[in-house]
Amino acid sequence: MWSPKPFLLVIFLCISALSPCTAAGGSKPLVSAVTKDASTSLYTAPLKEGRPLVLDLSGAVISLTTCSSKNGTVTTLSANATNGANPLFPVSFPAAAFCGAPPKLPAGAVGVAGLGPSGQSFLAQVARTQKVANKLALCLPSDGKTTSGNSVGVAIFGGGPLIFPDRGDFTTMLAGTTPLRGFNGSPGYYVTATRITVEQTQIGVSGPLIVGLSSTAPYTKLRPDVYAALVRAFDQAATGPNFPWMSRVAAVAPFERCYNSTKLPPTRAGYAVPEIDLALEGGSTYFVSGGNSMVQVSANTACLGFVPAAGQAPAAVLGGFQMENRLLVLDVEKKQLGFTTFLNGVGLSCSNFNFTLAA
Repeated sequence: MWSPKPFLLVIFLCISALSPCTAAGGSKPLVSAVTKDASTSLYTAPLKEGRPLVLDLSGAVISLTTCSSKNGTVTTLSANATNGANPLFPVSFPAAAFCGAPPKLPAGAVGVAGLGPSGQSFLAQVARTQKVANKLALCLPSDGKTTSGNSVGVAIFGGGPLIFPDRGDFTTMLAGTTPLRGFNGSPGYYVTATRITVEQTQIGVSGPLIVGLSSTAPYTKLRPDVYAALVRAFDQAATGPNFPWMSRVAAVAPFERCYNSTKLPPTRAGYAVPEIDLALEGGSTYFVSGGNSMVQVSANTACLGFVPAAGQAPAAVLGGFQMENRLLVLDVEKKQLGFTTFLNGVGLSCSNFNFTLAA
């Protein structure tokens, strides 16, 4: 995660005539399409005059590549008001932003929309200006194709509802919820896992384990001891009698466990491989099936999409790939994460949201 230095523009903004703290809003959540950049694996939304900003769950602020002041600025951002089923009408609003953004952005991107639990994040500023909940419903797309073109996800700033055609409001169909926790003063979102299992067998690391959420890390990063234990448990399951079709092939960086994907049986939930589960505080479980665990790196090779982290904490950072094609609901006010099952397993994907403007 890129972290800009603090600045004092926010004090000025809250007493300025253009203040996002007092701007009138429409009391409706805002919706935007979300796309995945193939070259950087970053997720973007067209929030700055139709140009993309990178979505950063760990980001505390909005940052722009260029602006009129060295310290900060007031910029105009935009999205569409929504009833949860369709976009309704365009909405523009002033927002406080930093100047300067990380150097490696997707082509055409003009900055970063921080979505973390901070008072100056994009999410918090939408909540103030539009008078909606400080809450995010996020459905990250894969980089695959659909029958209508590239895969497109959806973000609703204000929390929902989020309605898929003929299937209802999925913010009311969550597979589980768990408390959001802080971690060492970080602006990001963290949850607590009581244990991690592979095919219902607990890996050799005792809990509780702190797990972060990152939309800028492409794959889940595990603390070295957690990574080693997970790989051992996955190897044991993959070489057991329940998975005779799993045939190891040469590793493909950055992954260490790769398999001949032509022999892996496909299912609606992805390849039939050992399931990885995170048992979470509060009793719910975040199930990671083949669709969220196996990365297709070539026509004939799929790899286990987990990598070792360089540092010692937290125990895990859940990367974008492991969050794709499921709805996440981050409620900053209630300090709660909600999540659905892997949507492909129920015949849906994040691309099913209807972006046709409502009449």
